[in-house]
Amino acid sequence: MFAAVLMMGVLQSFGQQPTVQTSYGIVLGNNNSGIYEFLGIPFASPPTGDLRWKQPVEPAAWTTPLSTQAYKPVCPQKLYEQGDTTYTLIGDEDCLYLNIWTPDTSASSLPVMVFIHGGGNQQGSASQEGLGTQIYNGRNLSERGNAVVITIQYRLGALGFLVHPGLENENTQGISGNYAIFDQILALQWIQQNAAAFGGDPSKVMIFGESAGGVNVGNLLLMPLAQNLFQRACIESAVPSLGIYETEKEKGIAFADAIIPSGSDSAKIAYLRSLPADSLVLQGGSPLSGGFVQMNWRPVADGTVFPGLPEEVIQSGNFNKVPLMIGSNADEMSVSAPVTVLPVMVEALINTYFPPSLRAQALALYPPGTTNAEARESYVQMLTDAQFTVPTRRTAQCISKNQLQPVFRYFFTHKQAGILQYYGAYHGLELFYVFNTYENSNYAIGPWYTPQDDSMQSTALSFWSSFADNGIPSAPALDSWPVYDPDTDSYLELKPTPDGTKTGLRTAKCDLWDATAQYTGCTSSLGEFEPENSRFSFYPNPAKSSIKLVIPEGTGAFSISVYDTEGRLLISDQNCFELSTSRLKPGLYFLSVQSAKSRYISKLIIQ
Repeated sequence: MFAAVLMMGVLQSFGQQPTVQTSYGIVLGNNNSGIYEFLGIPFASPPTGDLRWKQPVEPAAWTTPLSTQAYKPVCPQKLYEQGDTTYTLIGDEDCLYLNIWTPDTSASSLPVMVFIHGGGNQQGSASQEGLGTQIYNGRNLSERGNAVVITIQYRLGALGFLVHPGLENENTQGISGNYAIFDQILALQWIQQNAAAFGGDPSKVMIFGESAGGVNVGNLLLMPLAQNLFQRACIESAVPSLGIYETEKEKGIAFADAIIPSGSDSAKIAYLRSLPADSLVLQGGSPLSGGFVQMNWRPVADGTVFPGLPEEVIQSGNFNKVPLMIGSNADEMSVSAPVTVLPVMVEALINTYFPPSLRAQALALYPPGTTNAEARESYVQMLTDAQFTVPTRRTAQCISKNQLQPVFRYFFTHKQAGILQYYGAYHGLELFYVFNTYENSNYAIGPWYTPQDDSMQSTALSFWSSFADNGIPSAPALDSWPVYDPDTDSYLELKPTPDGTKTGLRTAKCDLWDATAQYTGCTSSLGEFEPENSRFSFYPNPAKSSIKLVIPEGTGAFSISVYDTEGRLLISDQNCFELSTSRLKPGLYFLSVQSAKSRYISKLIIQ
């Protein structure tokens, strides 16, 4: 009783400043115009000294309220602006913190949106700025999306991903690397333990990330240790990607030898641990240079943390199967591509990437043109498709074929007004609209902040927050966002007035890249769920109050059943061509149509 009274006194003594009891101690935050924000909560002990290149450990508990009212330092990095060749050396190795925004700490069922920042796994932060504003500030998304929004940080560059024999010697499993991924795992475990204290529902955690953050989201789908730590995922402008262990180890050896060329492997690691963190992030250039993505540091398939390479794991069916949103932007490489592109540069790129037998087709699809503007357009589109559009299609197809949970694909095409219109839907642009922070930027002034920008903010926020809440993205401006169909390559064009009727995104170009790579697609591990008679069909899907069935002639008597994801029978009927679904809550179900000769099973989405 005394403890309860004492705790009440502690909480009341801070007046309007919000306080929350976490599993490690009380945190004291800010009241930001009705949204409670807690900035800089430690989810791990500082990864310094002997903890450098070790799995993160839990933070030490604190006994007096901890002030969490300002962002903590970013992780050590060379920070490049997109399209720039100069950098700023910033950061502190004590950087494993997260930030939380919540509309109501007393709630119990708010969705939890966990964002993993990008930056090529070598730069970026939860407090990153762009266009004069904090891009990932979660205040507006939390208020307007009625969600708990969390942003996390993780170790970058060599500090987060170094693979080296000296580190293998310290590990009982004889492996190294992936330290930044363990940071993300520990953060997600912290969130599972503490989300409820901030009004969140730990069974409604959505992870989302862009660029390298999207890569990390995709990789968490592959990771056995991440099972049950999240229930939805969104990959923006990225796909799962892992380095080959021995290749990355060779890079790690070269990295260490460039700093200390002699001594045993263990002695080299001991010396590298003695150096200031700044000296370990100086090697390497920009993660986006000349329109090319540079993954200088990456997680590795070590056979344990990650059992295999992405497509291999997905096709095995042994991955974390959750509803997935995945997409890319129309002009990803427009900011980082060279300002001046000559037609001959387009021809040289085609000759580099396409075999002689496919070059004529490539020239037709990416014409060099006769002017700098025409050449640059083809150059940007070629690098955008090769690095984003094509991998996104492959991943959407592969995951949708290997899980029953729905996949939703988008293609972001919105352009800003003013001087930024030249760059189109460039890499990372959608983030300003998802977080609703474009309105706070230096460019959202006068005629440059248009009604279309306002609509884009509302639409993107609605899709992301509704997906976090129930696994189905929805927005007032759209009747439905169709579940991805790998046969038709269906997708939503994400713009101020979204269009969900699209199929076949840049099909000829994607097919050309697949032919060049001799990529034949992935197989399904869900054989028993494949329709035995594809002539059966139904519509609409997603549905609201009812569905209509298309039954082939000569089928004879048939039964219809609807099951939830745990196999419970919810609806059954006989020989009907329209089925009421009005009593089903929004979510994922399975529709079964059974006749004497065949059975059809499909995913059914209720909005």
